[in-house]
Amino acid sequence: MTRLPVLVDTDPGLDDALAILLVLAHPGFALRGVTTLAGNIGLERTTANAGALLALAGRHDVPLHAGAGAPLMRAGVDEAAIHGADGLGGVALPVPVPARTGSAVHFLAEMLRAEPAGSLTLLCLGPLTNLAHLIRTAPDAARRIGRVVAMGGTIREPGNVGPMSEFNLAFDPEAADAVLRAALDLTLVPLDATRRVRASRDTVASLLAVASPLGQKAGEIIRAYFLDAATRESRPLHDPCVPLLLLRPDLFPAQTLRLRVDLSEGPDAGRLHVDPAGHPVRVALGADGEAALTLLVESLR
Repeated sequence: MTRLPVLVDTDPGLDDALAILLVLAHPGFALRGVTTLAGNIGLERTTANAGALLALAGRHDVPLHAGAGAPLMRAGVDEAAIHGADGLGGVALPVPVPARTGSAVHFLAEMLRAEPAGSLTLLCLGPLTNLAHLIRTAPDAARRIGRVVAMGGTIREPGNVGPMSEFNLAFDPEAADAVLRAALDLTLVPLDATRRVRASRDTVASLLAVASPLGQKAGEIIRAYFLDAATRESRPLHDPCVPLLLLRPDLFPAQTLRLRVDLSEGPDAGRLHVDPAGHPVRVALGADGEAALTLLVESLR
């Protein structure tokens, strides 16, 4: 199997952690580095969580670099009510791989300049702040990204932080706007797709029963996802849809839409508007949820 070289930009977070575990477990990915930013929880904690996931997989070789501690222009948002004070719902993890010296943006720029242009795929699992900083400070390096696949936004689905706004883009609308304007090879995976990929309590049981330590830990993480939703039958797995789309694009029907980002100060901040004058973006507008969930579980086995 040809392994896809990937960089992961993340703010773990429960569903970020599942996406990272999938990248670590699946032989189709060659993880070349992890960068972190504030989002689901503060930067110190997201970096420690990312390092702990690398340690769980024995991947001390993977560079880990901390990035943006706040949005470009706005105050941050605390999602501890969903993800827990530690960002991972109290799930036990090993001592983290420490972050290396140097900022996330510096690492990304140097990595992109060192590798053949177009060879690295960037998986954005959180707000787009680090990528926006890269575009602004090292545009030559940003142009060398082969592809960006980002979880964020919504087109027709109701939002999860505003009537039609989703957390990752609402956390830093100016960063999202900068990314859309940069004319990168960008695919967005919005709530329209991610809400179709849902884990049940049976998913938890099936993962807890596997022999793989990564699979078992994924089961614990999904179980923690139910702690604030005791009466719910399933929970959406947002961020894992990014690596799942790369593995099986046929499971995520997509089309190109022209989009602009709402930069207002109200509840529509970060909302995506379909606009003839907007920027062309490939958008996953649905998902074969059952097949995607099966792929996730089988990969983590």
